[in-house]
Order: sequence, then structure tokens, then C-alpha cells
Amino acid sequence: MRKFLSFALFTAAFLILADSQIAFAQEAPKLEIGAHYTLLRFSDFDTNDSGVGARVTFNLTDNLAIEGEYNFFPTKRRHFVDPFYLDSRRYQGLLGVKAGTRGDKVGVFGKLRPGFVHFGEGIFDQTILTFQAVAPTFKSTQFALDAGGVVEFYPSRHTVMRFDLGDTIIRFNGDGGRPKFTSHNLQLSAGVGVRF
Repeated sequence: MRKFLSFALFTAAFLILADSQIAFAQEAPKLEIGAHYTLLRFSDFDTNDSGVGARVTFNLTDNLAIEGEYNFFPTKRRHFVDPFYLDSRRYQGLLGVKAGTRGDKVGVFGKLRPGFVHFGEGIFDQTILTFQAVAPTFKSTQFALDAGGVVEFYPSRHTVMRFDLGDTIIRFNGDGGRPKFTSHNLQLSAGVGVRF
């Protein structure tokens, strides 16, 4: 994990320094609003989750931005942490930085965005244990860190196509006596946006 984060930070720093050698025709718009499809691979649970999301980016400079992202994974499925919880949906929120280099038509960035993954309310299936009726519910929110890279294409000054690849690191905190562990999960996103 430390090697991956070091590599991502080194790459972002290199791209910022390399950017000083490139001349740009105009400064990038300050605000971007986008929507995307995302795929989150829960590697420790051998599960792929598809979802949709929205992103807001504020470009401080051509090389540095602050951005927030919210994703919703609508498929109801068995709760990952405890297999007795059914019908859990997932939500993800991230807020952090994106740094790199940007040209007139293409931008390449590194990203580091802390946040959370929320496992929505699921039903505890007592029939598995006691053959009784389905009863109490359970939900949990876990710390997450999205570290990775971004490639953007700019068809025009006011539009963007964006592709993300990252490691979504989730720290399961051991709610309800469950074991604590850290999970590394591949996350891919593709989307479009408008720039103001």
C-alpha cells in the first residue's frame, strides 16, 4: 500500500514539474460537473458492483483541483461483512485532490481522495440460524481512500470525457465484534461532464 501511494504521489509531482515545459493556449474552466458509470471490484469478497455517480471539480489551477464524488450501487445483495445480512445497497462518498498536467485536448492526473463506503440497511436473516422470521436490520459506514489516476479528454472548452482507475482502500472497523481488516479494491469509472 505504501509503495502504491508513493508511486501515485511521485507520478503526480513529476507531471506537475513536466507541465512547466508545456505551453497552453488558454486556462481551463474553474468548475466541472459530471456524471459517470463506476465499477467497484470488492476483491476480498469476489464481487463486482456496478453503480452510477456524480462529481464536482473545482480547478484551482490547470494542474491542481479539489473534487468531490458520490456513487450509488443499487443492486441489493448479501451484506459482505456478515453473510446473514441480506438486501444491502452501497453508497460511496469521496473528497480530495487531483494533480497532474493538462493540455488543450488531454489531461493526465493522479488522485488521492479520502471518504467512506456505506453499506446500507440490510435485513438480518434469522432463518439461517434459528428458522425464525426475518427480523433486525444492520448498516455500517467504513473509511475509504481512493488512490489512482485519471485521464481526461476535452472535445471542446466546455465538455470533458473522463476515465478513472484506482485502488479503493476500505478499512473495515470490526463493527459488532467482526474482525478488523483492510481491503484493496479495483475501481474503474467512465463519464462525461460540462465545464464552466
